Amino acid sequence: MAGAVRALGPERAGPEALVLDAHPVVAWINGEAGAELIRDLLEQARDGRTQLLMTVVNACEVLVVQERRGGAEASHRTLELLQELPIDVQSADLELAARAAYFKVRGGISLADCFAAALAHREGIPLLTGDAEFERVSDTVEIRWFP
Repeated sequence: MAGAVRALGPERAGPEALVLDAHPVVAWINGEAGAELIRDLLEQARDGRTQLLMTVVNACEVLVVQERRGGAEASHRTLELLQELPIDVQSADLELAARAAYFKVRGGISLADCFAAALAHREGIPLLTGDAEFERVSDTVEIRWFP
């Protein structure tokens, strides 16, 4: 049901699921430290052994980083790449925005990161990140630290 707040339940049945922050995706695209971990996760997602989720807000964050590093052409290439990856990009609806607002009011975390935390919270699954800001929400969201 659209707009309904889903209760946090036990871990999902089936393949493991993770929410991706922008940081690990940017690292993979640019061949930075930890890229091999994301490559393996993407392969597992393609094979149905894991499910990867990301908010559209965090996908935007990936595009911003890539444009700042390489201009509009890099951003366009990244958009095409994101469209092909086995990552379920989630829209930001009002329910997700309300959860993100909760994290933002707590302070010390960017709005984009609040949306990643909100998605992990809503789905009851871990969030993969290398961003130290997420320490501030680790009492509410399970954080898996990226190299």
